Amino acid sequence: MSLGQKFSMAEVAPALQLNEYRVSEEETENNKEFISGLPNDIAKLCLARVPRAWHWCCRMVSRAWRDEVGSRSFRAKRIELGISEDWPFMVLSGSRHWHKFDPIRGQWLRVPDMPADETFFNMDKECFGAGQKLMVVGGHLDADTLRIVPWIWSYNIPTFTWAVAPSMTTSRCLFASATFGDYGYVAGGSEHQGRPVLRTAERYNSVANRWEVLPDMIVERKECSGFIMDGCFWVIGGINENDVALTSGEFYNPRIGTWTLVPNQWPGFAQRVTEHPAPPLVAVVDNQLYALDAFNNHLKKYDKTANLWVSLDEVPHRSPESSGWGLGFKAVGQELWVIGGRNPHGGPRIDACTIDTATGSINWRGVAFTWGSGFCYNCAVVKVPCQLCDAEDAQP
Repeated sequence: MSLGQKFSMAEVAPALQLNEYRVSEEETENNKEFISGLPNDIAKLCLARVPRAWHWCCRMVSRAWRDEVGSRSFRAKRIELGISEDWPFMVLSGSRHWHKFDPIRGQWLRVPDMPADETFFNMDKECFGAGQKLMVVGGHLDADTLRIVPWIWSYNIPTFTWAVAPSMTTSRCLFASATFGDYGYVAGGSEHQGRPVLRTAERYNSVANRWEVLPDMIVERKECSGFIMDGCFWVIGGINENDVALTSGEFYNPRIGTWTLVPNQWPGFAQRVTEHPAPPLVAVVDNQLYALDAFNNHLKKYDKTANLWVSLDEVPHRSPESSGWGLGFKAVGQELWVIGGRNPHGGPRIDACTIDTATGSINWRGVAFTWGSGFCYNCAVVKVPCQLCDAEDAQP
């Protein structure tokens, strides 16, 4: 379970209500009952599933809970359960360094420098997550031929190291991508010269360190966007070989290995922009698709049943002149992050919002950072394993 998933506190809520559940030190020593009515092994599994944001509260319940949350066995259980958190990774203009954000401690941490050449740093790049890796796709200057060749750097989160990853089966740029467990899915795009526009798709297996070919999409498209919803890899929008904006979407179902076309899933967004628009800015929280309409600075929600978009709220000010270029829109846990643009004082800005699906209320907050400028070159969200997250908490 990741930080981005909702956690039901039903099993542990009685113990979190300190006025109703007080165990004395003597009772703790005598019976060691962590949660009334539950065997201790089950109770400890419940505690292990509590998100890191609540660990400070758990430590206040009792001495037994405090000792359990601070124990090695507690961390081992969380590792065994595969618990992870959504951490954003990004690089902004004015800096070539990647940074990652610990959402619980509210800290930006600099990623070790990528050992790439100047060609890779200076050209356009794409990025996505796959398992516990950050994948950065660009080009490298071949010393023998003096030609730029496709190149992928992968950052291994547990080991804090960069390595060269295998090249895609089909070289591409301007493609759609999405993270699905240990896999990084890519589809569409174009070859590095801009032609032809592709309909091919593949996925990177981060465990086996190899690419696996998938069936072709129904429509060739580049400058499209990808996301995971309903257990499927979706590709939406983009432009075709004739630079005509596409309003359709399609999804790949990995269980049956087929693509399904969804006509008119992305209507009107690109047509209202006079300049060349950026790829769709889309993100998924709790299996619900959202979009940033960069032209109107509006947050929108996708109605799956009606196949239409509903406007929810105005996004803190961004200039529509960018047509969406230089902006990032990502799901980070239960929040939607809008990355890029300038704050009222001229500095870079990130705005995060949470949506209460029960009441419909939307709350925005600013995320502080001081490095880089307001143009987001690349950003991706990667699931960081709990042993690394918990290790940050263990530091003084």
